[in-house]
Amino acid sequence: MGDFKPLEVEPGSKDFGYVNVLDNLAAKVEMPVGVVNGGEPGPTLIVTGGLYPTEYCGVEAASRLYRLIEPEGLKGRFITVPVVNMPVFRFRTRWLNLRSSVTPFDGLNINAVFPGDPNGTPTRAVAHTLFQLVKEADYHVDFRGGDLPESHLDHTIYLKIGKPIDETSEAMAEAFGLRYVLPGTPEIGHTSPGTLIYEAVAAGTASIISEAGLGYRTQPLEEFVMAHVDGTVNLLKHFGMLEGELKKPEWQRFLDMEWRGGTAPVARGFPPPAAPGDIPPGGGGIGRGTGPHGAGPAGENAPPPRGGP
Repeated sequence: MGDFKPLEVEPGSKDFGYVNVLDNLAAKVEMPVGVVNGGEPGPTLIVTGGLYPTEYCGVEAASRLYRLIEPEGLKGRFITVPVVNMPVFRFRTRWLNLRSSVTPFDGLNINAVFPGDPNGTPTRAVAHTLFQLVKEADYHVDFRGGDLPESHLDHTIYLKIGKPIDETSEAMAEAFGLRYVLPGTPEIGHTSPGTLIYEAVAAGTASIISEAGLGYRTQPLEEFVMAHVDGTVNLLKHFGMLEGELKKPEWQRFLDMEWRGGTAPVARGFPPPAAPGDIPPGGGGIGRGTGPHGAGPAGENAPPPRGGP
């Protein structure tokens, strides 16, 4: 354990092992990595799961792809990291409404410290170890699966930095095959400097994020897992690493980069009248706040029950 060399796997073979991140009196951290090296030359595609490890659909998809893909018929090299951040995976520090998922050793959000530091705290060391693989790849996909407070459309995200690599990233986001595509810029938090996608693109590796899953479903639903799996197979075909036709959605739309949000003035539940992507019935609001004493429009207090406080 801990001495695996992913970039040394021979052509025409596949192997799985653990890369040592750090091992000292304070902590021991390893990173699982699977490699499928085809019998013919070609590009390198790397996928990462578990950057936020409680987004379990991405973890399962990244693991499953290693079992699915074989060297026979593959041109180039496929690398999968099922769980980037093992400390969070083991201790389940979820992403919450007010704070990002943090590593229990040092309290850092890994998706803010790339490209990392080999001599830094555990989170920075994990980021550095992963980045050594990502920057050697031609293409990268970061699997996400929705964390505890998230219920969103299945979509891909790509970054625009004003360079020719933007075209490759956008083509990847479309070819992946989810119905919605969301552009990003360095000024937006999830694609800003320090994030994996930004630093990968800045280093010359075309990178996208795939979002499919519901964080409050701790058992990954097969439809979300397969969204990541099928999308990756699409990319392998798109880049000529595998033979075959891509699976394409019936339609595909680009989402607006502008974020809109609102905060309820009081604590409430929020059962929506429509699913993500649907138009609310009758042109109404996106949800209706519900309090302990009954339902009322968001922003209004429901009347207390008779005899209540």
